[in-house]
Amino acid sequence: MKLIFRAPLIYGLLILLTACSDSKSVDSTPSDSTPHPQANYVYINAKIHTMDDAQPKAEALAVSDNKIVMVGTTEDAKLYVGPNTEVVDLAGKMVLPGFISGHDHLVAANWTKAGVNLFPAKTKAEYLQLIKEHAEAHPDDEFLYGYGWNYTTYGGRPTAADLDTVAPNHKAILFDFTIHDAWLNSALMTAGGIDKNTKDNQPGFSYWERDAEGYPTGNAIELAWFEAYIESGAWNPKVLVTDSQKVLYDMAASQGWTAVNNVGLVTPNISHEQRNNEEYEFAMDMLHKLEQQKQLKLRTNMHMMYKNGDIVPDGVIAKTLEFKEKYNSDMLRIASIKIHPEANWGTATSLLLEGYKDKPEYKGIRGISAERVDEMIKKANAKGVDVSIHVDGSDTVRATIDTILASRKNNPDERNSLQHFAVVHPDDQKRAGDNKIPVNLTPIWRTDWGNGYQLALDKLGEDRAHNYFQMINKMIESGTTVSISADVPSTPAEEAGALFLLEAAMTGMNPNDPESKPWPNKDGYILSLEEGLKTITVNPAWQIRMEDKIGSLVVGKYADLVVLEKSLFDVKLDEIADVKVMATMVDGKYTYRNGL
Repeated sequence: MKLIFRAPLIYGLLILLTACSDSKSVDSTPSDSTPHPQANYVYINAKIHTMDDAQPKAEALAVSDNKIVMVGTTEDAKLYVGPNTEVVDLAGKMVLPGFISGHDHLVAANWTKAGVNLFPAKTKAEYLQLIKEHAEAHPDDEFLYGYGWNYTTYGGRPTAADLDTVAPNHKAILFDFTIHDAWLNSALMTAGGIDKNTKDNQPGFSYWERDAEGYPTGNAIELAWFEAYIESGAWNPKVLVTDSQKVLYDMAASQGWTAVNNVGLVTPNISHEQRNNEEYEFAMDMLHKLEQQKQLKLRTNMHMMYKNGDIVPDGVIAKTLEFKEKYNSDMLRIASIKIHPEANWGTATSLLLEGYKDKPEYKGIRGISAERVDEMIKKANAKGVDVSIHVDGSDTVRATIDTILASRKNNPDERNSLQHFAVVHPDDQKRAGDNKIPVNLTPIWRTDWGNGYQLALDKLGEDRAHNYFQMINKMIESGTTVSISADVPSTPAEEAGALFLLEAAMTGMNPNDPESKPWPNKDGYILSLEEGLKTITVNPAWQIRMEDKIGSLVVGKYADLVVLEKSLFDVKLDEIADVKVMATMVDGKYTYRNGL
């Protein structure tokens, strides 16, 4: 039973509650008559898991303004109660530090998840039927959007001709499950100016699939569709960025997230320096206004995005430092750079040490050269700027580790991180661990979600699928700092909850699929709950240089916390994702409250 009290009767009630409590929790706050600050909130009779080794568990916690002022027993809690204190008897509910995403794109990415959800489809016919039903249900819309297709499930690369049969009256564009590739119909291609004379951005890396006569077929690989999307009129940043931020931050708050490492602003202009800078200006100003109005629901650590190797690193670093001067609070900051040098292994574009199983002679291709990545990392680190690097392919991982270690000699305080850490040779798993290079992984990708296991077998073969791919537990065992996340929009936001990811990491299965089967090699995902909790609390806090302020429930840290309906230690592994988030608090204020 939940009880909420307000003083002055609270003193007597707290004494009664204390007398009834049999908790032996350790307390960092002495039980004495010393005056203590009046708390805004006092939580009692809770199962508090602090993620602090010095005091791992407690039963009561007090929040004054935006800070934690007491972690201890219900007896000590009464010292922090005043006339306006709200005291909540949690009756055994769990309190954890607020969840911190190590890698998501929550500011502007929801535009990639508009329209029809194609993830449920298992065949070409099912894909086309879902699109047809959506088109018929929205006959007056100019554009038809969608997301979630996988060409391996489809049975080959989809074409405009296929799409025209079910969506002839719309300008249609549907993103694949990675959001890197797109499927367009003829109307969208015409509106976007795509024809036989359209040049590929980078042949073999960012390009249009073409027929025997050289005409684009309607399938754009690795963001080659950006310009067509803009030219067709589908892109409206003032509406789409603003709406995206609200939808995704609201959803994140409901999932218990309190901070996000937002590794790049995802818009169709990320490869164009001037337009990209303009969109960052717009987005950061929008977030800053929300911060000033006390309406920013997540602490936001933004990265500048570096996607185009033709852009000189010096300008990107200078712009990052300019933003850092303007936005550098504990609620909103931009002081890092994200390098995106390749695509992904699933579309067979990441650079591998060994060839792809279905094309052994082909090892992939880079979008940004290793030399340019090396230049960016070393120059950025010299200016005090950390760099996060998208590393999907084993060759890219190896080269990037070489650069990070070389840069570290001159910049020992760097916290460069390896993002995705997808296909990694065991030697480089060990190197990253031995050298304590932080990594971020997405556990849902090492499940059969999105046909992931079969795709890994098809592209990588059994040995690499089992021993190279998303080896979460191996990296935790290595001793380096590991965070997990969903990489929204590559994972739909509704499947981006911390508990959803935690269950996937611990079981190797898709929590949304009762028929899900774990990968045969469990070395990648067998970890303890305590280890799993670190990947969404203390570890990402360290990765974004906020370990002294968030990530654990410690006196003096910010009051960022989440209340769960029950303790995760009291449920089965396959029930973790079903545990309800009762409340989320950021900076001492509720960002979400449901039933508490």
